[in-house]
Amino acid sequence: SSFIARREAVVSTQSTGKEAAEEDRRLNTAGQAAVNKLGLLKAVVNQLKKQDLHSSFIECGILPVLAEWLSPLPDNSLPHLMIRTQVLETLGTFRQINTEMLRESKLGRVVMGLYKNTKERFNNREMARKLIHNWARPIFGLDSDYSAMSKEEREKADQLHMLKSRRKRRKMEEEPEGDKPGDKNFILRARVPKPSNTDYVNRPRSKIDDDVIVKRHKQKDTKFDKLNQMMANKKKLSNPNSLRSSSVCITGNKMPL
Repeated sequence: SSFIARREAVVSTQSTGKEAAEEDRRLNTAGQAAVNKLGLLKAVVNQLKKQDLHSSFIECGILPVLAEWLSPLPDNSLPHLMIRTQVLETLGTFRQINTEMLRESKLGRVVMGLYKNTKERFNNREMARKLIHNWARPIFGLDSDYSAMSKEEREKADQLHMLKSRRKRRKMEEEPEGDKPGDKNFILRARVPKPSNTDYVNRPRSKIDDDVIVKRHKQKDTKFDKLNQMMANKKKLSNPNSLRSSSVCITGNKMPL
């Protein structure tokens, strides 16, 4: 029963989102305010935040609906800022999106359009850039983006890499080695160097205290510091030598020292 209820919630979210987008396009064409998507935004985003339903949402066809929500209206105006911001943030939590889905739903083209649009806010363009970057990584065969990972996620990735390198090392140790110097069939020639199997997993601990740096940046000048600065400025202005201009003398006589 719970599965059926969750499935109905997914289908309802997809259908109501699609109807709201179509109604907004009709209202915009008629010269009226398109507010249907904005009214449903909170309810739709709350459903899309449930990561255990992401695969169901994708199967149900939510990506074309989100592409429609982000697309410009018939008068070429962008959707409401809250719609663009929250939909882009929600898309960043989807992990099952691949190239074929982006092509069929036209979502990749729409997000790229927001990234290139100079009228879009900087934060939204940055989110669109990160989405495009993450979506393009499998195309170029790149590994995970460590800059976007948390500390715990990086540690897990390091441990996984260490396990893979250990398996590779065991496999190499099991393989028979070639002839060594002094053996009968040894031939003196250049050898291809083997890669190091050392695992660099334990990161060195930082000696810099972040709290101290933050406190120094946030620390403001006290009244005593401001008073000392004011007195030093007055002393400079009261010194006649600091204001007196020196006359040029070819012989070097009568020059103020």
